[in-house]
Amino acid sequence: MDREISINNQIFSTYESLYDAEKKVADYIIAYPSEVIEMSIAELAAQCEASQATVMRFCKKVGCTGFYQFKIRLAGELREQREQGEQVASNEINLDQMEQSLQNIMVNKVEELKATFQNINPAEFKEMIEKILEANLIEFAAMGNTIPIALDGAYKFEQLGLQAIRFPIWESQEAFARTLKKGDMLIAISASGASRKLLDIVKIVKKKGALIVAITNQHTSALAEASDYLLLTATRENVFHNQISFTRMAAMALIDSLFLFLFYAKRDSFENLSVHEQSVAEEKI
Repeated sequence: MDREISINNQIFSTYESLYDAEKKVADYIIAYPSEVIEMSIAELAAQCEASQATVMRFCKKVGCTGFYQFKIRLAGELREQREQGEQVASNEINLDQMEQSLQNIMVNKVEELKATFQNINPAEFKEMIEKILEANLIEFAAMGNTIPIALDGAYKFEQLGLQAIRFPIWESQEAFARTLKKGDMLIAISASGASRKLLDIVKIVKKKGALIVAITNQHTSALAEASDYLLLTATRENVFHNQISFTRMAAMALIDSLFLFLFYAKRDSFENLSVHEQSVAEEKI
């Protein structure tokens, strides 16, 4: 991708790989970005109960050479948000402040989707769609809570008349991956991009010569590096709880986008979709 990833997206993307002390720095910046741009590195370190060296390591992990460059980029992003009139939200969820809490969730979800679409390189996305249309067979692979995304993706592709396959258990995913060959494609979905079983499947497919599309939060992950095409999802779940690191919404939005482009690009997609919808309609009251 040729676009610079924003500071916020860098923080959320790398959050799970941070040490506990670095997560304290990230949490403070997420909660008080305007205050941070006015602080010295010593002041931020004191607020986070961390060392200045920890702050420096954090800055480098999110793509900055140091704290000064980090503040410059953060200030620029905050200024741009204000100029665009973007809504302000906090990370608070409180049953006694339901309206504001819902506003906080809504704003962060919108930001999540906006950031995901901003990550897309249009030229690469177009090429990816062309490769999907050329593929003989497409396997969707995922582990854990990303399996529903793989199931949905394969279902949508089948509606268009594409040869798509998916399995809910990893043993079947791996066994089928061994049958893929050049001209086929694997779409691998993982929040961390570090699922050992999924990476084993990717290694198998790579040796077979099939193309690999990765959908992940982590642009520096092993999955991202092994892929031929990368769709980078953004997440804001860490805003609310640091143990929640992946939402299905961003990945589902990418699947929906692929579906829509494929629908318009594939000549017989309307006919295939109509037949499918008619079949489904017969089961309805």
